[in-house]
Amino acid sequence: MVLRKKSILLIMVFLIGCFVCACGKEKSVVGETLVEDTEEVSSTEETKSAEEEAAEQWEKGYGLPVDEQEEKEAANDYKKMMELIFDIYKDADKGTASNVVLNDETVLEMQKRLMETGCPVSTLVTYSNMENYESVDRFLEECTDGKSGSVVIYEIHDDGGIGRMKFIFDGTEMYVVSARGIWNDNNKPGMSYISYNRIKEWKYTEKGWFGYELCV
Repeated sequence: MVLRKKSILLIMVFLIGCFVCACGKEKSVVGETLVEDTEEVSSTEETKSAEEEAAEQWEKGYGLPVDEQEEKEAANDYKKMMELIFDIYKDADKGTASNVVLNDETVLEMQKRLMETGCPVSTLVTYSNMENYESVDRFLEECTDGKSGSVVIYEIHDDGGIGRMKFIFDGTEMYVVSARGIWNDNNKPGMSYISYNRIKEWKYTEKGWFGYELCV
């Protein structure tokens, strides 16, 4: 009887030991799985959060991320334009103030120079007209008909810098990528900013007035 009790006890200890080992192993596996699952959930939540933030930004319509190719294109374009008017800017009377302000004649001379590229060019000179406006007129007429497309307009500022605005219409919404080229202290062109915004509302009149309101 004693032997049987000892045998049973050893068997029970052995079985309990196996059970404990099995449980320990199971806990370890489960623990690893939980860690992996937590990491996956965390990664998914981060991705979802990033996607939600991007969606919210696009919904707002302003401060949109500028595509790398768009930025390179804008930088190359305004640099080429500024190189074309460099000699005019260099020899222009810039006054003695820290902020350069060119006279209207100089700005209009720059506009005339850039007209030769065939690109639409405007200025901030009062009552001045946009030169090479035909492509812009065609673009806006097509936008009115719901046809997608894009057009680039250059604007000469009174400090000799050049603004570049690329209007993009996707068939429903209109966007604008705006960049500003300026001259640094060494008379080298540089970009002061670039932005990408959706146009909240726009209108093109029969008389050729193009007005728009940005999402802000």
